[in-house]
Amino acid sequence: MAAPYVHAAAHRKSSSGDRPNRARGNRPPLPLLPDDALHNIFSFLHIEDAVRTSVLSRRWRSTWTSTTHLVFDGFRPRNRDPRSLDFPSLVGRVLSQCTSPTVKKLHVTNFKYRHRYRPKLDLWLHFALGRRVEDLRLWLITDQWTRYTLPPFFYCSSWLVRLEVSWCSFRSDETIWWPCLKFLSIEDADLDDDMLGRIFTGSPVLEFLKLGRCRYVKNIIIDSTSVKDLVLIGSKNYSYSYMGKIWAPHLLSLRVSGTWSGPWLCTHIFRLDDISSLVEAELVFSGRTSLFEWMYCNLLKELIDRLCGVPKITIGSWCWKILSSLEMKGVSSLLSKCQSLILRTPISQLHLLGIAYMLRSSQCLERLVIHLTGVPRLKFLKWGIHVQEESKGSCNYDEEDFLCSRKESFQCLVTHLNQVEIIGFKANSLGSKHVLTLIKFLLGNTFTLEKMIIKADLRARNGQKRLQAILSELLAVRQNVLGYQRASKNAEIIFDFPLQLASF
Repeated sequence: MAAPYVHAAAHRKSSSGDRPNRARGNRPPLPLLPDDALHNIFSFLHIEDAVRTSVLSRRWRSTWTSTTHLVFDGFRPRNRDPRSLDFPSLVGRVLSQCTSPTVKKLHVTNFKYRHRYRPKLDLWLHFALGRRVEDLRLWLITDQWTRYTLPPFFYCSSWLVRLEVSWCSFRSDETIWWPCLKFLSIEDADLDDDMLGRIFTGSPVLEFLKLGRCRYVKNIIIDSTSVKDLVLIGSKNYSYSYMGKIWAPHLLSLRVSGTWSGPWLCTHIFRLDDISSLVEAELVFSGRTSLFEWMYCNLLKELIDRLCGVPKITIGSWCWKILSSLEMKGVSSLLSKCQSLILRTPISQLHLLGIAYMLRSSQCLERLVIHLTGVPRLKFLKWGIHVQEESKGSCNYDEEDFLCSRKESFQCLVTHLNQVEIIGFKANSLGSKHVLTLIKFLLGNTFTLEKMIIKADLRARNGQKRLQAILSELLAVRQNVLGYQRASKNAEIIFDFPLQLASF
């Protein structure tokens, strides 16, 4: 099988001058790479691609069988030849030929599970735990009636370090023993409070926990001193997302995402009890807009009050809408220790109200970061005619006059705020009237400002004509901003634009 390699090298020589002379050097031909190097390459491939390397060299025909990284994806396009194996048969065939005494990684993702596949899944897990797997991922595709019940031997593994499962059921009578587990992600699972407590007891070094749409979990009680990060993902179905309380006195980071909705006329979705060690919180969730406005106002007001001692807070777009409503009503909160505030939101008149609310609440704020996102298509706050009319009326105002009328209550502008970052994923978002008004206000009224960074993080590829238009828009933004008055003599304005624009 050396001929194809030689042919390819000859072709490169004829088409690229002296390039092969630089490439040859002391590098061995690909088929002569040592096994350690090959296994490192295989660790970045799906197992099907690793198997295909067997045709490249006689020596490689069985090399893939000793790989320690096995990754199977049910969504990958496959040969439609009727002789090709279906996904369960493919996984079984590969595992049966695996010769490595240990397996570091086994990932089975996007597998359309049915009850008839349960024996196969049991065998796969038995294989993984028998080979001392460290990184196990089992992401299934099914419905709430056909979840895979994890077998009894699954709950005891002395080697697991990272575990991710979805659409599985945990047996309520099993004892957990995962002494090396540090990362645990459970989504769309049947899991109750008692089993969650057993997981904490049997995982003494667990550091990261993600719970997504786990029905029957009502109270999260984390008395473990090792668990530092908690991620909660809500569901549109309130029976999944309604919880009682979160008690985690040693937790350092909390992220709440997804869609949360409580029972009708419920005053809260979950309650934060003891989170006294928390240093970072992310509220990037949304709610069902069919519920009354006051429910979500009360929810977010309660959450903000409970986060008063957290130094770093991130808030998403939907929550900003609720904060805008609180600003309309004159409701106040106090984030006494918030030093870093990150906003992921578009900037409109409505969102300026939410920004005013947080500036008024964060008296010790030192760093403000705004990630400009797209304006959602849904109408703002679909809670009823009353709120829609109130929103329309509240948005008919002059933004600059409004911010100036509130500046006396923005104590952070006078005493602490020293850095502002505004990041736009589209050039026109940075140049919008509302964004420029906010930039002008912050520059003109922040006496402690040391640095303002305006960044255009343009990820999409653009042609030459589009680059010209983008450059023109960004230059206009730069010209406008540099003309604004600065309250701080030490304020430095930094424009962070893509290299392709800077060199255009």
